[in-house]
Amino acid sequence: MNEQTVTKRQWLFVLARVYLGISFLFSDHGNARPNELTGFLKFALKNGYSWYQGLVNFVVVPHSATFGTLVVVAEIYVGIALVLGFTTRLATSVALFLLLNYMCAKGAVPWGPGIDQSDIVLAFIILFSDAGRILGIDKLLADRFPNLWIL
Repeated sequence: MNEQTVTKRQWLFVLARVYLGISFLFSDHGNARPNELTGFLKFALKNGYSWYQGLVNFVVVPHSATFGTLVVVAEIYVGIALVLGFTTRLATSVALFLLLNYMCAKGAVPWGPGIDQSDIVLAFIILFSDAGRILGIDKLLADRFPNLWIL
């Protein structure tokens, strides 16, 4: 492959990373509106996978305020980190965890169409590429700490 082809591919990874980051920044899952989490939990208890409903009912519902705060913080972290290319692999791992939870709460089929499913595929592409080291803060940190996995 010539150098120009590699550069175009790398820019696609950066574009995917920034897109997913912006998607998390504008997400409606954790925008801290009153009773939003309560509504989503009721939806999950009605529509989610049966094993996930048990998890939500016994673990999340009793501590819903804590989980609501964690979701908001996690989404803001993922959004900012992916846009800036800072701790890209760690942020993508957190994004995958959140997206899998959203998909399970909705009871969506993993192979079916949906925004969570397509974002999961995009997150795996970002996770296994050097999207943060192409253009971002991770590029600067990788020169100093080349073996740090979260970059």
